[in-house]
Amino acid sequence: MPAHPITVSSSHFQSNIKDYSIPNASWSPVMVGLYNELMEKTVDGSWTRLPGCWRSLQLLKEADLARIAKAVPIQMIEDARLFLRITDTERLGFEYVIFHSDSEKKCVCLFQPGPLLEGLPGIIHGGALGTMIDTTFFTTAYYSANAVFTGTMTITFRSPVILGSVVRLEATVTGTEGRKPSSSK
Repeated sequence: MPAHPITVSSSHFQSNIKDYSIPNASWSPVMVGLYNELMEKTVDGSWTRLPGCWRSLQLLKEADLARIAKAVPIQMIEDARLFLRITDTERLGFEYVIFHSDSEKKCVCLFQPGPLLEGLPGIIHGGALGTMIDTTFFTTAYYSANAVFTGTMTITFRSPVILGSVVRLEATVTGTEGRKPSSSK
């Protein structure tokens, strides 16, 4: 049986991509209300809403890009979007926004999973939820402590997350320990 062609979001390849971290018609009233509450915190400059359209080159520091370039072809870095999106169609995938407070060394992510993220019927796939958790951790670590990679992440899921529900993820840097030694296996 011939394989169906796979299509990737065209925004991955465009330089003038849409910012998906602003409310759209698919956001529930709860998501919009929480977004508005966090936007109020940006007025005095203590919090920042991070655009959901940045490319890695717009965010990462030159030294970090140089380290990544040792392992990845430079063209992949130039084309890479840091923040995830799987479709240009609203409501289907990762609908989210991240806010950062430098003074609190904290990020808050509002996330409303769409049907393309389904695992069991009506429930978000654990890997998709893990991706949002990792994205929130990375963003917090990078903006607040200059860390670049997630070294280890262990998640214990306690209850399912229903598709379309609003998830609030919070991450705070509580300390730094320096680079961990790599293990050889």
